[in-house]
Amino acid sequence: MTASASSKPTSAPAAATKKQQRTPQPIRPSQGPLKSTWHTPENKSSWGLYHWLIHLIGVDPIPQNSTAPMHEKDDPVPVWNNAQLHLWIAMRVVPALAIQYAYTLWAGRNFHPIANIFYWGIFVSLFGSNLLNVLRSTASKVGYLQPQASRDGIPDVKVTEVLNSLLMTAFFRPAAATLVIYNRDTPMTLSPWLPLMVPAFSLAVDFWFYWYHRIMHESDALWKFHRTHHTAKHPTPILTLYADMEQEWFDVVFIPLLAYFTLRPLVEMSYFDWMVCWTHVMFIELIGHSGLRISGTSPAFDLIPMKRFDVDLVIEDHDNHHSRGWKKSGNYGKQTRVWDRLFGTVLPRVETPDHLIDHSDKVCLPQF
Repeated sequence: MTASASSKPTSAPAAATKKQQRTPQPIRPSQGPLKSTWHTPENKSSWGLYHWLIHLIGVDPIPQNSTAPMHEKDDPVPVWNNAQLHLWIAMRVVPALAIQYAYTLWAGRNFHPIANIFYWGIFVSLFGSNLLNVLRSTASKVGYLQPQASRDGIPDVKVTEVLNSLLMTAFFRPAAATLVIYNRDTPMTLSPWLPLMVPAFSLAVDFWFYWYHRIMHESDALWKFHRTHHTAKHPTPILTLYADMEQEWFDVVFIPLLAYFTLRPLVEMSYFDWMVCWTHVMFIELIGHSGLRISGTSPAFDLIPMKRFDVDLVIEDHDNHHSRGWKKSGNYGKQTRVWDRLFGTVLPRVETPDHLIDHSDKVCLPQF
């Protein structure tokens, strides 16, 4: 399944603008602080293990000879096909749960905690690398926001650090949840409240992330721990956790646990509920840093009318946080705009205003 554009007439808000097929143009990698030239043929002889790993698993966001359409500012903007996004996530999470459940039936008990950490660490690694790969493929079809700007890839001087941040995320989050929530002697269950638990957990994550993120911007003492992440002015998904170690620990471990303890008095959450919830959070973390020229909100919030209350988050919102801000910024939320709206830190959308959104043109994520 590939990113697709419907041939039906555009919806009313976008009907005044005829859809244009734009010729793909070369993507210009950043030549600033995140200069990325390591993947060019002349530098291939100097590759180390991490360069080869990034190349072989296909997570380099801007490989050599990458192209993407360059849209005019008044071209209609497509939207995500959220039904297909639900299917995309389910086709990865459900088999992982089913394999572990089958093991419990065979063995009479669940994985040892250490085995559980490695099992779900491998799942997160595969899920994340698959998503990075298909987002790159989607970019080649739909293009980027701010198309005249260069996009930030993996910088020459930080190849090892970028891949280490992905591995840290993959294994430390399941490790933290295993230590706090997991019990191998209890039945493997999913809550009947899971459809509501997913948006509630995302909202709790966003609350804690909003304040910690905003404070790092507004505090001179803490900004030094966040400024590395903001050297990416036009990020790509692999730079989601490109940051100093202090920020990585908060993003990877402390924020998820704060969200869990926020919901714990209200609803019982098993380890497996947590993994389903966190998969949705991770999905939006990566897409939010993609810079893709697509509108539409997170599938986690399909049961909640976020758009009606003007608190939905689209890709442009976090892209603007990076490109139009530095120490002083806005759009501090990474899952929603609920807290930005409540506390007055919303930045205006420039490239995806309502009148350009074409709801008849739905984009699907490729499966592989």
